[in-house]
Amino acid sequence: PFRRSFRVGPPADYALDPQEWLIEAPPAQTRDPLLVTFPASLDHGLLQRALTVSLNGERVTGDVQTEAGETRWRFSPAAPWHAGEYQLHASSILEDVAGNRIGRPFEVKELAAGRLRSEARSAVLPFSVRKSERR
Repeated sequence: PFRRSFRVGPPADYALDPQEWLIEAPPAQTRDPLLVTFPASLDHGLLQRALTVSLNGERVTGDVQTEAGETRWRFSPAAPWHAGEYQLHASSILEDVAGNRIGRPFEVKELAAGRLRSEARSAVLPFSVRKSERR
């Protein structure tokens, strides 16, 4: 028979905080990936569609991969990066494996009672793509 073992610990009942994410911007004129590292694993399926990148209000197209147990999001653009001020958009549907969202922890007691103390929200994080200093 198949057996699985799970580690049991205290509940992860804290809201996701995008200010804790580490954004590593690539250099301009490359297709190097944008890397975003999270302090804890996020939901794999939601990471495929809940994070997007834009420049001047236009969505940047590209491919998404997750790494390191869903603690790293990797975005490779379809075309080389232009130098500029970009934005990483995180939708309010994004959650970790415990159901916590941005601005709203997953609260079983509050949810069961039909009331939540806070609402999930989306977030926008700016980052800069600069020309490479390579010589």
